Amino acid sequence: MSNATVNYSCPNCGGKLQFDPQKQTFSCEWCASDFTEAELKNMAPAAEAETQLSPEEAAAFENGTNLYICDSCGAEIIAEENTAATFCYYCHSPVSLKGRLSGEYCPEKIIPFKKAKIEAESGFKEWCGKKWFLPSDFKSQGTIEKITGLYVPYWLADCRVHGSLTANAEIIHTTRHGDTTVEHHKVFLVNREVNAEFDGVPADGSKKLDDALMDSVEPFDYSEMKEFSMSYLQGFYADKYDVSKEEVMPRIQARVSEGTKELMMADVMGYTTVTPVSSEADIRNVKWHYTMLPVWFLSYDYNGKKYFYAMNGQTGKFTGIMPVSKLKVALGAVITAVVTALIGGAIALVCL
Repeated sequence: MSNATVNYSCPNCGGKLQFDPQKQTFSCEWCASDFTEAELKNMAPAAEAETQLSPEEAAAFENGTNLYICDSCGAEIIAEENTAATFCYYCHSPVSLKGRLSGEYCPEKIIPFKKAKIEAESGFKEWCGKKWFLPSDFKSQGTIEKITGLYVPYWLADCRVHGSLTANAEIIHTTRHGDTTVEHHKVFLVNREVNAEFDGVPADGSKKLDDALMDSVEPFDYSEMKEFSMSYLQGFYADKYDVSKEEVMPRIQARVSEGTKELMMADVMGYTTVTPVSSEADIRNVKWHYTMLPVWFLSYDYNGKKYFYAMNGQTGKFTGIMPVSKLKVALGAVITAVVTALIGGAIALVCL
């Protein structure tokens, strides 16, 4: 198979360029040169053009070919079927896999990383510092260095919705007659309707990432979204989607339905309690946007179970599922029991 990678080289020294989240420029680690996206496109238009495959190469990719050649050292790179950007295992050069994000897999927009790896590592350390029962090796430097910058494929849905709500609304007030308090209840059947628009309702398009974890790192600031360019992938990992927009539609519907219900409930005012009876949301005119959104990601194996940590690569919001050290839990229980016994003994002495 022919070379199927794309690299962006520094015009000053020939070193490989990577996107710097802190500077928001494409930087060379060898000569410390920085370039804007516009400068990169002007000096290397061929690199963008090479992201398109010939018919023969496209057919090879469709058949699941996963072997690539590193432009820097000539090593063979093995990539998963959905990987679109990675690193060479031997020379550590950033590599974008030609053709993986072409055609229907070419994203419309991208939000570049704003949080650098050092910020992801410090955020992870700070979070771990608040978790006393974490296993010691979970907070080790070796674990922290495994944090990976990943562009996650996302589907964003714009839609219109007509919603209707039926609820029981109650007004409660009390009166006093001497020593007797009387509670009065008035119950009303309330109906509400709304026409609303939702923009950018997100759902990740990756099977291997936990949906709840990805939902937890939201929201992203869409005002910083840019037109997609392969150059932003330099220095990070990226996957193309393997969950179609049709498959994520139930998640979109659930989020839009809940949002529509909240809008209508917020309009029911002046009552002591409001209890929804039924609500419906008729979603219409759905428009899809395929995007790449930045996430710092860490997976960790402990006692045969996998745990995950993620940080929004734009805002710094982090979330995760953490393991618990049984030894530390047992030690904590012993310490609690000892402290309780000492306090109890001290109280008894005071009473004597």
